[in-house]
Amino acid sequence: MISKSDIHQVEGATVRDRNGASVGKVTQVFPSDEDGSAAYVSVATGALGRREAIVPVEDATFDGTALHVGYTKDAIKGAPVLGPEHTLSRTGANAVRKHFGLSPVGKAIGDMGDPHENLDPAGTGLPGTDDTEGAGTTPPA
Repeated sequence: MISKSDIHQVEGATVRDRNGASVGKVTQVFPSDEDGSAAYVSVATGALGRREAIVPVEDATFDGTALHVGYTKDAIKGAPVLGPEHTLSRTGANAVRKHFGLSPVGKAIGDMGDPHENLDPAGTGLPGTDDTEGAGTTPPA
């Protein structure tokens, strides 16, 4: 996670994919509505850096010079792009999340893919329904 205080350091950083390959440079950071941490970045890709792909960065790490994301270079290069107005709408964010196989904004789902599952990692919900139920297993058919 890129905290609110680190957002300005990430701007202009090299983006590296999950294999360490350079993908491009961060051109813009889009903070989350919840806490102001970075939610997405636009990445200038291609030979001239004219295409700005949008990438979710909830699980990204920043080492001071490079932003490391958990996606492949090909997935990033195929991601939805930033429009001419340089803003990211909820619809645009959901298109990005769909491209990367993430749940839509505001639609958290549990480890088994059940939107009705109790997402309480503290385990204060009903027995057997906390967030760790079935972790690491395949969802039932």
